[in-house]
Amino acid sequence: MNFELSDVLKAIGPAASIIFAAWIFMGFLQQRYDAAVGRYRQAISDFRTGNHAPDRRDNIRDQILVFKRRCELMNYACMVGLISAILFLLTLIAGELDAIIPHIAVLAMIGSITAFGGLALVIVGAVLIIMEASYAHRQLDAELLDVPDLAKTGQQPGMVREEQPRRIASARFER
Repeated sequence: MNFELSDVLKAIGPAASIIFAAWIFMGFLQQRYDAAVGRYRQAISDFRTGNHAPDRRDNIRDQILVFKRRCELMNYACMVGLISAILFLLTLIAGELDAIIPHIAVLAMIGSITAFGGLALVIVGAVLIIMEASYAHRQLDAELLDVPDLAKTGQQPGMVREEQPRRIASARFER
């Protein structure tokens, strides 16, 4: 077992940049999650304490349910991102061990599997963010549902939730 520290650093140096990128991605996910939770809590507080007109109350209720779903998606994205970062760290450790104890097939296999898994989970996390962003996009339109002069979507208050697609479609044909 004869190795130099410089050999270890050469082996793990390029992989370390992937680790840093994974942690930056995790920071991005955590910021989005924290922002969504903050808006969710604010909307619940507004719903509890506000004396709103029925249309506004329906709209706020629907917004809260959408915020809840967005928070759930971002929570899953954060968990997936953390698992991805752990897999990248395991890849780094396998690369370091391979530099110390070369020519062990198990280390190469572990490193390959964890690298592939980490990259695949980054894609899963990104897909979850896209899903969450689609909810955010719908909320932009839905926020105006209780302001008839601005709402030109053909929807009525209380029609934002994804559980009501038939009601939205039928409202368009009733007009």
